Amino acid sequence: MKKWFWVYVAGFIALTGADVVSTIFGIAAGASEFNHTLATSEGGLKIAQFLLVNAAMLLFTSFMLIWAWRNRLRIDTKYISRPERAMFNWIYLNPFSERNVPKSAFHYLALAPGMLFFKTVASFNNSLISFGLPDFLTPVASAIFTFVQGPLAYWTLISLMFLPIWWLSLHVAAAFVRASSKSAEQLPVPLA
Repeated sequence: MKKWFWVYVAGFIALTGADVVSTIFGIAAGASEFNHTLATSEGGLKIAQFLLVNAAMLLFTSFMLIWAWRNRLRIDTKYISRPERAMFNWIYLNPFSERNVPKSAFHYLALAPGMLFFKTVASFNNSLISFGLPDFLTPVASAIFTFVQGPLAYWTLISLMFLPIWWLSLHVAAAFVRASSKSAEQLPVPLA
């Protein structure tokens, strides 16, 4: 697990760098920052705030990844065999409660790849904008703006992105748990 933890940390840092650079280039190409909390009044990016938010996310997700890995044997097997069952049951107040650990440990294992997938999509989309190519989120955002404005528009877009990424992340986490179980089964058993 130690190797995968550091892969996650390195991936998060690299993708955060790609996100900030592609955002800056996208803004230079004429776009404006869509995240209302990180946008300047001119549509630019509050870089220091962006980095602070991402540092906090990295600390939180890293801690929860370690906690989830340590509790992977307590994950309900129905989530490992059918990860989509964990798709919509992620609202609970205390992930550490005995009742919630069988699902929360799975959710927090899935959060790590989910963050990487999310950052990859954002960086790729920003890169398309910076090269003057048609991106795939601007048309969706424009359609959302016909119904809602401001922060609600932003969170609607994030929710639409979240669902397929979350589905994929749950499947990655389940495959990871299955693979770790198989490798543990293949370890030699010492003779007494």
